[in-house]
Amino acid sequence: MIELVALAMLALAGLAVFAVLGFVFFLVKLVFWVVLLPFRILFKLLWIPVGLAFGAVGLAAGAIALPVVLMVVGGVMVVGVAVAVLGLLLPAVPFVLLGLLVWALMKRSASPAV
Repeated sequence: MIELVALAMLALAGLAVFAVLGFVFFLVKLVFWVVLLPFRILFKLLWIPVGLAFGAVGLAAGAIALPVVLMVVGGVMVVGVAVAVLGLLLPAVPFVLLGLLVWALMKRSASPAV
């Protein structure tokens, strides 16, 4: 039982060491973040014209590509509708052929007028 208590104390000591190290690294990170904050704000302000330029280029490219994309989507939809109709009618083919066979066997032959 003493061994378990000793192991628990070692685990507690390890957790305490990691807590202290974590707090120290948190403070270092906080100091770096505060010191570098003006540079981050400056770079964000300098990035605004570049971001607007990239946005304008993307908008123009999208306006050019939109009709092509819509035509492709329309073509895919037309093909999809045709395939769906064919898929619905295909199982009826044997019944249609059977009906044509019965019709061909049961129709009256043309008799000459009297």
